Amino acid sequence: MKKKKSKFWLFIFSLCPGAGHMYMGFMRMGISLLLGFMVLLMVVSITGISAFTVLPLALYVYSFFHANNIGGLDDESFEALEDEYLFGLHNIGSQQVKIDQKGKKVVAVVLIVIGLYMLWNVVFGLLRDFFGWNNPIIKAMYYMVTDDVPRVAIGIAIIWFGVVLLRGKKDVTVVTQDKKEESVIQIEQRDDSQVS
Repeated sequence: MKKKKSKFWLFIFSLCPGAGHMYMGFMRMGISLLLGFMVLLMVVSITGISAFTVLPLALYVYSFFHANNIGGLDDESFEALEDEYLFGLHNIGSQQVKIDQKGKKVVAVVLIVIGLYMLWNVVFGLLRDFFGWNNPIIKAMYYMVTDDVPRVAIGIAIIWFGVVLLRGKKDVTVVTQDKKEESVIQIEQRDDSQVS
């Protein structure tokens, strides 16, 4: 049951992602935020990619301010607010969850990169244990993969994105009009040949 409650307790509960929402009766929102936060923490823990710590931190801050903003709404706006799952969780189990071909490719590339990075961490850990950290080749390999390779990959991605923006959309209408004109000319030529 949605209900405005003590702002002090809302502040205290909102320190835990999703708990402030649940305190006000927005159970679906609260569960979504709590699960999202836990999943992101799990991703950071399993992959060992420290750059991913930005994701749970961003969700934590969002959850805190979202709960307090909801608590500060006037009564009419508060009552009009619906409790619904976030992040597309309401579509789970239904046939509405569809990813287009581009989305599948992006997800596939991201998963491959994360998998390769995880494998690199394991292999490098074994090499470091075997050869020792003081080995200059091991140090050079480590810093190259952790510092240089991501910078190069991001640089290439930015250049590619810039090129895509410069190209813009292809003019599809011109191509289809040309095809129509060609088919009209072919039909007229057939009619001329049948007459003669």
